[in-house]
Amino acid sequence: MNRLIIIQQKGCLGILTLNRPKTLNAINAELQQEIITKLEDWKTNRLIKSVVINSSHSKAFCAGGDIRQVASFVKAGQYEQAVDIFLHNYQLVDYIAHYPKPIISIMDGITMGGGVGIGCFSSHRIVTERAVLAMPEVKIGLTPDAGSNCLFAKSPGYSGLRMMLTGKSFHAEEAVILGFADYIVSSSIIQVLLTQLEKREVDDVLGSLKRDKEYKPALLQEINTIYNSPDVETIIARLKRSQLSWAKEDLKEILKACPFSLQVTYQAWHKKPANLRNALQQDLNIISHLIWCPDFIEGVRASVIDKDRCPQWDKTPVSPQKVETCFVSSYKLYA
Repeated sequence: MNRLIIIQQKGCLGILTLNRPKTLNAINAELQQEIITKLEDWKTNRLIKSVVINSSHSKAFCAGGDIRQVASFVKAGQYEQAVDIFLHNYQLVDYIAHYPKPIISIMDGITMGGGVGIGCFSSHRIVTERAVLAMPEVKIGLTPDAGSNCLFAKSPGYSGLRMMLTGKSFHAEEAVILGFADYIVSSSIIQVLLTQLEKREVDDVLGSLKRDKEYKPALLQEINTIYNSPDVETIIARLKRSQLSWAKEDLKEILKACPFSLQVTYQAWHKKPANLRNALQQDLNIISHLIWCPDFIEGVRASVIDKDRCPQWDKTPVSPQKVETCFVSSYKLYA
């Protein structure tokens, strides 16, 4: 049986390699616990000056939470176990974000859902030319979570809301623009970086690789004109009228999403949690409601199990009151 993580200590560097290749390193309770256990050990190890989190898989850093397992718990009526998967994931994100030593995440390949939480809340965030990031939860009846709203809320203009509602994937340069990464490096030099990090301070190694990028002003203005809207329906109407090529692509993606998820996601972005922990608690509140909705099981069926990409969403009109109930929950990030 393969180990869920591969541990290496080289010089002053601790390397934690995610190793669930068959699931693209999907996070379950066991993986989460092994990561925290090792990080706890390294926290007080004076020989370890910094930590790298990477992947043994050539195509993925981490594809997120184990959605199949969540769906199986929901189908079996095991609601507490289903919520616990998200709870443990969010606690891991919070733990990484507040770790006292530098954590360098190397997002080389697919990075989605909880993988964004692990990778994008480390202190030093690297993406390569092979990185593909996304928070596509609206396509399975959920909403972008793992604290990502904390980052999307700070993205330029309304670009964060756009990415949350469309679930679009983005690559290295846009990851930097949106605030999800700090450094862009070629995958071919990762081993060289690791060798340097064994002996040198993190900022001395990575400082010259820092990237500052931004949207072209004209594009950002176009995005703001469409997404600065009073409701989801207005956004969709503006996308339908637009002749811009990117707007036409956005429309295709939004029309694939769960209507209820879009409404909740729109409100979540506008609430703008004050900090990561507040964002994670908001995520937990929302998810604890949405996983009980039939749309979630249908979304998982269409996207993950049957893979027909044709979910039959609930078309019942969504009331503002129903949306607001998703922001109140008895589940707590920490007791």
